Amino acid sequence: MDWQGDFVNALHVRGSYSRSGVGSRLMDKAEAEISKSGFTAARLETDTFNSVSQQFYAKRGYTEADRYPDAEWGSDLVTILLVKALQ
Repeated sequence: MDWQGDFVNALHVRGSYSRSGVGSRLMDKAEAEISKSGFTAARLETDTFNSVSQQFYAKRGYTEADRYPDAEWGSDLVTILLVKALQ
């Protein structure tokens, strides 16, 4: 798990830990720290092909804010920006 400011850069959970709650606990920690730092929302990106992550984040209250070409990899992939308001 890696975040900076209000942006979650990475969340990776081994497949063997899928659906064990590890990802949710990591996101709980990141969102709490982001909120504690004074930010009112958390942001992150995923790709359009990653339906599993989209479902995970949707269940956590993230909504799509934008779509744009994946410039980082220089591919034909499309990146989705997701945002969640924090309390």
